[in-house]
Amino acid sequence: MSYLMRYGVIAGPPLRGVGVIHHKRDVSLSEDGLRTGKAAVNRLLGSLRTLVTNLLESMNVKNMAAQIDTFADKFTTLIQVLTQQMVL
Repeated sequence: MSYLMRYGVIAGPPLRGVGVIHHKRDVSLSEDGLRTGKAAVNRLLGSLRTLVTNLLESMNVKNMAAQIDTFADKFTTLIQVLTQQMVL
C-alpha cells in the first residue's frame, strides 16, 4: 500500500463511515468554516485535512483539536512525532 493511500490522501476502496470522518475533520480542523472559491485549493485542503486526521488517529489521540493546538505551540514536538511516524 502506498504512503498516500495508507493515510487516506488518495482514494482507495469505498469509504465507510464517511459521516464520522467528516465530523472528525470538521470538529478538529473547522473544515466547514474554511472554503475558497477555487476547486483545486479546496481539494488540496481536503487532502491535507484527511492526512492530518489519519495521522492523529494512527497515534491514538483522544482529543485531536487539543493535540493540534499542542503541535502548534511546540513545533519541535510535531517534527519529532512525524519523524517517529516515518512521515518525514
